[in-house]
Amino acid sequence: MTRGIFVTGTDTEIGKTFVTAGIAGALKARGVDVGVAKPMMSGAKREDPNSDAALLKQLSGDQNVLDVINPFQFDEAVSPYIAAKRQGVRITLEELVRSFEAVRGTHDFYLVEGAGGLMAPMGEGYHNGHIAREINFPLIIIARPGLGTVNHTLLTIDKARSMGLAISGVIINGVRAGERSIPERTNPQLIEGFSGVPVLGEVPWLADVTPEKLIRSIEEHVDLDRLLLQETAQ
Repeated sequence: MTRGIFVTGTDTEIGKTFVTAGIAGALKARGVDVGVAKPMMSGAKREDPNSDAALLKQLSGDQNVLDVINPFQFDEAVSPYIAAKRQGVRITLEELVRSFEAVRGTHDFYLVEGAGGLMAPMGEGYHNGHIAREINFPLIIIARPGLGTVNHTLLTIDKARSMGLAISGVIINGVRAGERSIPERTNPQLIEGFSGVPVLGEVPWLADVTPEKLIRSIEEHVDLDRLLLQETAQ
């Protein structure tokens, strides 16, 4: 049975793809047969080397072609749901899930990345949380480091639990170098204390990102052993 994680966030533009790709690369380096999926994407062509799908494929080494890794792609830089509507395209939840189920068995472990936050609409009547529930992988929640992230993270956790979704942990991404603010120092403890969900790592902000730097950063700052243990314990 294929194991895996569904990666979501407390918001958009918080580095979900960088963290997901870095985890994929780090797991690959450990000898894990890892696959990646970005079911819906907008704002870039999947063939663009800088697209989310291309970065996930590059770091994971997934041999599936890009339109399998990312079956639904829209050029317009708006949410995938709105982009699809503006093109007169309707993608059902069942259709999206079938696209993943068709390739689920090609790898032992899968990282599936949503688009935007947990409640971001992906189609008529469904959002990322519904996709995660159908795929039935536990969540990793990517959060910002600064003021306000405790509220956003706890709300995401509460909503996920109300939907019956298992949560493997939280990863805080984009910690800047230098003296850290009081919120940045205390947020991990507050998140864990109020939710009972472990913070599995605090990933620093990276300039001039390369695959090697990204993988090394994940290896140094994310507790991958605990992540895998949390996933198997669900």
